Amino acid sequence: MNPWNAFRRSLACNGDRPAVSTSEQTWTYRELGHVVAHVSGLLEQAGVDIGDRVVLLLGNDIGYVAADLAIFSRGAVKTPLNMMMSAPEVLRALEFVEPTAIVLDAAGRERCPRVPEGIAVIELAGGWASEVRQLPLPPESPVTGSDPAGIFLSGGTTGLPKGIIHSQDTIMHNLWAHLIDAGIDADAKLLLTTPLPHSAGLFTESALSAGAHVWIEPGFDAARWVSLVEEHQITWSYGVPTMLKRILDLTEGSGWSPKSIRTFQYGSAPMSPGLLRRALESFGPVLQQLYAQTECPQYATLLRKSDHVTAADRPELLASAGRPSTMCEVSVRDPEGRRLGDDEIGEVCLRSPYVMVGYWKNPEAFADRFHGEWLRTGDVGRIDAEGYLFLVDRLADMVVSGGMNVFSIEVEAALSLHPSVAQAAVIGVPDEEWGERVHAVVVLRDSAADVDLESHCREHLAAYKRPKSYDLVEALPLTTYGKVDKKALRAPYWAGSARGVN
Repeated sequence: MNPWNAFRRSLACNGDRPAVSTSEQTWTYRELGHVVAHVSGLLEQAGVDIGDRVVLLLGNDIGYVAADLAIFSRGAVKTPLNMMMSAPEVLRALEFVEPTAIVLDAAGRERCPRVPEGIAVIELAGGWASEVRQLPLPPESPVTGSDPAGIFLSGGTTGLPKGIIHSQDTIMHNLWAHLIDAGIDADAKLLLTTPLPHSAGLFTESALSAGAHVWIEPGFDAARWVSLVEEHQITWSYGVPTMLKRILDLTEGSGWSPKSIRTFQYGSAPMSPGLLRRALESFGPVLQQLYAQTECPQYATLLRKSDHVTAADRPELLASAGRPSTMCEVSVRDPEGRRLGDDEIGEVCLRSPYVMVGYWKNPEAFADRFHGEWLRTGDVGRIDAEGYLFLVDRLADMVVSGGMNVFSIEVEAALSLHPSVAQAAVIGVPDEEWGERVHAVVVLRDSAADVDLESHCREHLAAYKRPKSYDLVEALPLTTYGKVDKKALRAPYWAGSARGVN
């Protein structure tokens, strides 16, 4: 079984059941299948075949879902791009991936005004004419488990993107992991408001393979989330801690609670214990936390619903990332790869059938990420005697803000392009709204200069990567080796915290 054959079976078997809803309309599984067939035909006309790379630059809509499944039907390799990326970032991604085609919509076209020569452009206008609805499903796919299925871009500590390669097999195992651990079944009604190129897209695939019904929103708005949950009796949703806080800020004291929700999954960033306690009081025993990364997507560990209930008597569990998921092994190891004992601090390592199979154009970096069969996450933590993982810090110079990974070196490079900036250092600092916010410490060439760094960053960085606060200083602290001492920069902000992530 490969992913397309699993999706094809579901599209064929679920017929008139609702598959995907947006603010405009609802598509049944049969109707979604016809749209997938239409987009698959467009890919074929563009010359896309097994193993060819296809970039997705689409908003949260039926077009993204159809294009995603259509790429699987062709046996091609998808690279989904975040719609928050700037035009220069999109261009760099295209030059890096060298795709056969790019599929975009009107909003995607705004972020990609120029496409390098040799890349076919498929622009989805929507509307989906009536003749589209008569197209048969594409045939079963002949791809094998080891064939590539996706290249997912992640910022790199060198400032260059990393293309995380997943195979047909790793994607298939990840679908199974979702069906086992996420509580998604044919009766589930999902509400997804985060970008489909990230976790929401994986949950959509899982839901569609199970015959569930997915509501997709173009973005998150707390009031609309509450309204949709109430109107459609949503049973399953996903969000990052920032979103959960906004829901609680809106509804606390009103007497409202999400009674239909059976599972609210949260992740992509640590949640403060205080916010988690508020969520438990409002939502009840429906919260489930995930810990994962693109190299080993959902799930690595889970703080399950039962763990959240237990935490009423054991509040220390709320600081945990949970215990290993059904299909993932977790260990903590020293720099030489030796397994450490209970509560010893080291690098968190993972072993699973859905760990990535390579880095695009970077076999050296791929080899460096492993101790034998164990993926090195770059996160520092400890595992207690009961198997609970507690994250302590990160080895990588990275900020997790609002559930998005921001690599400091990329932001520093953008700041350094400003002619008035002599030096820049970027760190993550605690923030109740974002978990961590991107904070820049800047040395100007002329300390008296009037410099608009925010406007400068808008030209060069996606919104989530831009610093939300700045310090202008005379000099940056240095280590004995002459490098910027980020521990010293972080220390005042993290004083009194038991861990270096929030």
